[in-house]
Amino acid sequence: TMSGTPAYMAPEVLSGDHEPDGRVDIYALGCVAYWLVTGHLVFDAPSGMKMLLRHASEEPVPPSQRSELEIPSSLEEIILACLAKDPDDRPSSVTEVEALLAATRLDRHWTVEQRGRWWESHRPRASAAPPG
Repeated sequence: TMSGTPAYMAPEVLSGDHEPDGRVDIYALGCVAYWLVTGHLVFDAPSGMKMLLRHASEEPVPPSQRSELEIPSSLEEIILACLAKDPDDRPSSVTEVEALLAATRLDRHWTVEQRGRWWESHRPRASAAPPG
């Protein structure tokens, strides 16, 4: 049996190639991070099963190609590492993700006004809220 939200489910949950462990949560974290920097789900699909199949078989479009904002390459690399199809290629723990993020240098910081404008244009609406 599978339980979870298709928009955030790791490929191994569907394929059964690996025994699911804490790295499924790293994958879900990558999905959330992707949405936070792009305003888009990693994969869109007309049904949950089709979305799961896309998670299992397709590579995500890099966040920098789906956002109107500049995304630091180091942050994009962390997000894509969390979204690796093979759990052995993902960070092994949240502690590792935290260390990678701490080492990421951001050249530009958002003002309160910039954050507010981004959120207003990307905030999920009742009919378009990300699953979860």
